[in-house]
Amino acid sequence: MTTTAATTITAGNTTHQLTHDTVQAATAHLTPANSAVPHPNRSWYALVGTHLYYVIDLVETATGATGVSVKTARLALAELGFPVFALAWSTLLTQGHPGHTG
Repeated sequence: MTTTAATTITAGNTTHQLTHDTVQAATAHLTPANSAVPHPNRSWYALVGTHLYYVIDLVETATGATGVSVKTARLALAELGFPVFALAWSTLLTQGHPGHTG
C-alpha cells in the first residue's frame, strides 16, 4: 500500500490539510474507542499507535474541520497509512452500509 506524507480533505467549502503528525497529535485530545461501551452510530475506526479512534473525530480534531463525511475521513486516513477498520455484523458484512460505501 502506498502512503503519502500529507493529504487534503474538503469539508463544506473549505479545504484542510491532514498529515501523519497532525493525526497523531489529535489523539492527545481524544479518548480511544472502548469495546465495553461502544457507540451505536460509529462504524469506522483508525488504528493510531496502539488505540482505535473513530475516523470522523480523528480527522475533525486533526484539521479543525466540521461536517467531515465518514467516507472522506476513512479514505484520507488510509491514504496516510493508518489502518482503517469497520465494525460490522449481519447485513453490513454482506451488503455494506449505503451511507458509507457510496
